Amino acid sequence: MESLRAIIDIGSNSIRLVVYSYSYEKGLEEHHNIKTVARLSGYLDDNDVLHDEGIQRLIETLQNFISFLNDLSITKPVVAATAAIRQASNQQEILERVFQETGLRIDVLSTKQEAYYGYLAVVLTTNCKDALTVDMGGGSTEVTLYRNKQLIHSYSFPFGVVTLKRKFISGDLPTLQERKAIKSFVENQLKEQPWIAEEGKGLPVISIGGSARNIVQIDQNRKNYPLSGTHQYEMTVEDLRSIDYLLKKISFSERKKIDGLSSDRADVIDGAIITFETLLSHAATSTFMHSRKGLREGIIIEQLESNNEHTFFVDEVASSAIRHVHGKFAIQSSEDTALIDTFHKLHDQFAEGGWIQEWSDDPEMLTYAYQLFHFGKQVDLESASQHTFYLLTNSTLDGFTNKQKVKLALLASYKNKQTFQQYIQPYQGILTMQEIEECREAGALLRFVHALQTTKHSSVHDAELEAAGEDIQLTLQTHGSTILESYQAEKMKKHIEKLINRNVKLRFETEEHA
Repeated sequence: MESLRAIIDIGSNSIRLVVYSYSYEKGLEEHHNIKTVARLSGYLDDNDVLHDEGIQRLIETLQNFISFLNDLSITKPVVAATAAIRQASNQQEILERVFQETGLRIDVLSTKQEAYYGYLAVVLTTNCKDALTVDMGGGSTEVTLYRNKQLIHSYSFPFGVVTLKRKFISGDLPTLQERKAIKSFVENQLKEQPWIAEEGKGLPVISIGGSARNIVQIDQNRKNYPLSGTHQYEMTVEDLRSIDYLLKKISFSERKKIDGLSSDRADVIDGAIITFETLLSHAATSTFMHSRKGLREGIIIEQLESNNEHTFFVDEVASSAIRHVHGKFAIQSSEDTALIDTFHKLHDQFAEGGWIQEWSDDPEMLTYAYQLFHFGKQVDLESASQHTFYLLTNSTLDGFTNKQKVKLALLASYKNKQTFQQYIQPYQGILTMQEIEECREAGALLRFVHALQTTKHSSVHDAELEAAGEDIQLTLQTHGSTILESYQAEKMKKHIEKLINRNVKLRFETEEHA
């Protein structure tokens, strides 16, 4: 295993320890994620002094984390603090006491740093080229605007879910008047940054942080969403309103039992929902996406850059995700780009001939599917298809929307029409009928072409397709012996024949006869 590293994130609502490792082959891997709800911003008085009780809570939490890290032989964690410590007027006293009693030096992030790290994580782990991001914590809310993955604006608003509750909500749940007061306050705050409404108009809003994650989990549970994970999950403003309505009509005790909502956020989630709804309305957009990657990942990425270990690039998010799957499952990458090109060429020729539909998504999706075809054999050869589909649909794939993740899984796991129909059954609400048919057709062709790769370098390097009366003539250009390839081609051509309802005549043409 690569060497373990750790980051401690001291937020206004919670303190979290994350242990991770990084390598070029496997990317950033999370091994432990431990959270303590400290609500430090709740210990700030009217003069922004963090009371001794809050400082002691912080120190005890850090001491527990150190004990855990010692067992893992991690001695130098990165320790970053945000709004609660940043706003504290007795900040220096806090830092000195923490160092004296734990030996840890806390890096208090500026508002610009906090906003930047969230932006950095989003552009390096999602496929959105232009967006607004919102990272709502306990004591502050960072909003950024980027275009073509370049940061244009950023601002840190001096309120979060804990401070909104403390300022506006007297009981466990807000009254109607308190909700109106929160909405009015947030609207006025957003108006102070006119670029949000002017330059951010119509852009998707990408959310970061625990409150946003809880909202997504509630939405997934109420919809019986079949995919796991929250990264790049999309909602609409209507979804937010539905969750808001759901939470308003139940008691506090009932709210704490809702699947997806952490009990420690049950009394502060209203501020987050109101803020997100208001932001979407202010930016005149209905698209709300969640990024599971945020502040901590941004800090880690910058640290890797400073150590010359940086292999994150804004225009290679998806391809890097595929490489990381290869690394995690010890997949031998194909070096036969000629056969991948042949797959693309045959797919285009079948589509041009009207036998299958054109591929409507990114063409690179077909390449990625080829590179991951039946990689589940690393788990079990006989059930390679099943494992491939399960692993892909249950993995976080940076740079792929949930819809694309399902498409990739269907393509890379294709075995036959029957298993395809079994796999797609729970996911029919995610893909359109046309997209399902595109995947079935491309998957059948992929199964045929991939079977020609009997070694790292197949003898097949090109193909031509033409009608031969009622049949299809498929000529495969080769070099060297074709004994294995011809056997596989004859065995697998049935997938194409069932697809187009015609006989396929195969012809191997070596370079000597060309």
